[in-house]
Amino acid sequence: MNFHFNFRLDRRQKKDSDGNVIKKTIFPIKVNLNCDDPSQRNYDFSIPKVRLPQGDFIELRCTEEDFSSAWTNRFKTNNSGHQIETTVYGHRLDIRTVLKIKEDILNEIIERPEVFSFKDVKEAFTTNNVSKRTFNGNVYAGFDSKIKELAASGRYGSASQYKSTKNMIYKYMSGLELTFYHIDVNWLDSYYRARSKSASVSTVSLDLRNLKAIYNIAKEQDDRLIIKYPFGKGKYQIPEGSASRNIGLSDESLKKIQDFKSDNYYLQTARDYFMFSYYSNGLNLKDILLLEKGQETFTRAKSRNTAKKEVKMYAEHNEHQLNIISRHKGSGKYLFNVLDDDDDDQEIYTKTKATLRRVAKQLKSLAKELDLSPELSYQWARHSYATKMVKEGVNIKDISESMGHTNIRTTESYLKSLDQEGRKKINEAKKL
Repeated sequence: MNFHFNFRLDRRQKKDSDGNVIKKTIFPIKVNLNCDDPSQRNYDFSIPKVRLPQGDFIELRCTEEDFSSAWTNRFKTNNSGHQIETTVYGHRLDIRTVLKIKEDILNEIIERPEVFSFKDVKEAFTTNNVSKRTFNGNVYAGFDSKIKELAASGRYGSASQYKSTKNMIYKYMSGLELTFYHIDVNWLDSYYRARSKSASVSTVSLDLRNLKAIYNIAKEQDDRLIIKYPFGKGKYQIPEGSASRNIGLSDESLKKIQDFKSDNYYLQTARDYFMFSYYSNGLNLKDILLLEKGQETFTRAKSRNTAKKEVKMYAEHNEHQLNIISRHKGSGKYLFNVLDDDDDDQEIYTKTKATLRRVAKQLKSLAKELDLSPELSYQWARHSYATKMVKEGVNIKDISESMGHTNIRTTESYLKSLDQEGRKKINEAKKL
């Protein structure tokens, strides 16, 4: 039996207790399944609930206009793609992307030789959502599914990391097929040794952690993989990245960067963001670009998916920071002029990444002009801040809190234990 399917809106209206029709404008999206057997009637069933980034599950629904738009330029996913708002927490959801993921799953299911009936298709589909589907043992398919899931949730940075890991594994395998059944302690060790020749321990460890995450999803669907599971105690232990070496700049080097001026806009901008980070307790560039005018609290982008509470920041800008703000002041809600008020998550990710790349490139030029280490990078601003605080005798706990470390306990208590005197001491210590 050959199956075919399409998506449709369930436009049925409900009635209230008095029998009056409750007119709806937002309708659930359903699967309409049919086959080449004329004796069989079409079969409808609901699409499994979609998981939002914060973990909540919602029913996939939209207006007639949005549904029609989703099929015009079918599954278009670029930055200008139409997006709709769900009724849950006002979360924005790209219908085209989600339906494309669901379509891929259905196409894979109806090709399975063990699927004989409408009920088989429905059962397989409703138990194989994006995060827990079978990949027929194929590692690359597992990565592809995870990448789609992350992208559909607006987690573009994480999606990019998983894509990079997949590409590295594909390159290591010279394009050959790879299944989860191939992966054992020997394979993991060989991959680690091969990748370590051209990448840092931290980078390779991240690859292996991503692979482990995909393996964990796969073994939930295939009990045979539980027996073969190669990670953990007594098996393969993913190496820990070595502790970051001290890349804090000396006071003299920091003073050189602070006093630097250039007619080259991009070079001056890179310098400005570097020093703004230093004077902002080592705040990373994405968080700086996301700062809004008058903002006093924020959640670090790095911990946005795990932080339980907003962290506290103190907008005590010195004259250097104020001068930087004046040169790059945003026209809308954002403090700086990189992001626009109506940017969605994809646009924020794209613009931030482009700015990071440009700043990284210009910092190399800055290092050359000032006779500093050619390895100078944006991360050095954060390390320089921490090093300076240690040299000035600031309490380690205060330093940790001022930098907003991702540890949950530290995040939840971010700056709460710092009294006014403690903050004053830190601000004084920052002076060059």
